[in-house]
Amino acid sequence: MLKRLGGGSAYTGKLPEGCILCAKGGKMVLFVSGICDAKCFYCPISSEKKMLDVMFADEMPIRDMRDAILEANMISATGTGITGGDPLKFHERTSDYIRMLKAEFGTRHHIHLYTISGSKEAIDSVAAAGLDEIRFHPPEEIWKYMDRSIFKQRIKWARDNGLSVGIEVPSLPGRDEDMKALIEFSERMDLDFINLNELEFSETNFGNLLGRNYTIKNDYESGAKGSRELALKMVRQFPNHTVHYCSAAFKDGVQLKNRLKRRASNIARRIDIVTKDGTILKGIVDSTDLQEVVENLKSVGVPEEMFFVNPKKKRVEIPTWIIPELKKLLDYSFYEVEEYPTWDAIEVERLKL
Repeated sequence: MLKRLGGGSAYTGKLPEGCILCAKGGKMVLFVSGICDAKCFYCPISSEKKMLDVMFADEMPIRDMRDAILEANMISATGTGITGGDPLKFHERTSDYIRMLKAEFGTRHHIHLYTISGSKEAIDSVAAAGLDEIRFHPPEEIWKYMDRSIFKQRIKWARDNGLSVGIEVPSLPGRDEDMKALIEFSERMDLDFINLNELEFSETNFGNLLGRNYTIKNDYESGAKGSRELALKMVRQFPNHTVHYCSAAFKDGVQLKNRLKRRASNIARRIDIVTKDGTILKGIVDSTDLQEVVENLKSVGVPEEMFFVNPKKKRVEIPTWIIPELKKLLDYSFYEVEEYPTWDAIEVERLKL
């Protein structure tokens, strides 16, 4: 039976544990390196990551695992999804990260990773470190020939290690027969799941997708026309196997939103307001002389715990609800700003009050 999720996503069978936790916003995304030997034409990775040996925890660039553990705590993470690039290209490094996460958060901290490769040594290594779930990403040109591919052996190696094993690929419009063959392979191998992601346009794959006659479905979504329809068709065709279609709208409107709400609730101060979308509202005083602002706030009776000097953004932050009274007492411009609760606090909107 087809089951519906938010944002148009749907599935049959039983959702993988990694997807369940991700939907709740409980998965930190650990990007271990942008290096990858594959050249997938649809790869959406941004230019600040693609083919660069850099690390990120969610949106935050990190230097080491101490930063990653900090971010995991900020979102009250119940698990981690390890991605790249190809995490198994640097399997020793990835194994170390898995061990650190398990040591910090315990064995119940669920860890899955995505890979387009996998030697026996690499799979044995990450499994021994504590990996729970592996998602293979076979190149689209071999979807019809999986029985003759190295992925059949990789699946065996992963299973021998007790891992939950699945496949995750984009839904490519016009490739109905290839995708059907891939799902039939997944079903024959009795894999735990196959995830079909909505094909998305990004700044780095835009030219490649247009060159293959893919088109964006509308002016306000990044998905490719026909990707959703093909994925849902495949979900319906395989009612006895776990086939999961994950839409771009679900990733942004459910997964990301829930993760932002978790982070916002952990970092919000008493002067902040957390919105239903997981953003943070705060007031700011517009002035280049921060010390003067602080002195004037004190002079009209604002307690020190009700304002905050932000040296990075060079401003004084206050609760929005005291601004109407302050406007009567102090000659400044006051604003309400809405920001993401991420490490870089990207500003969504600014309103003069």
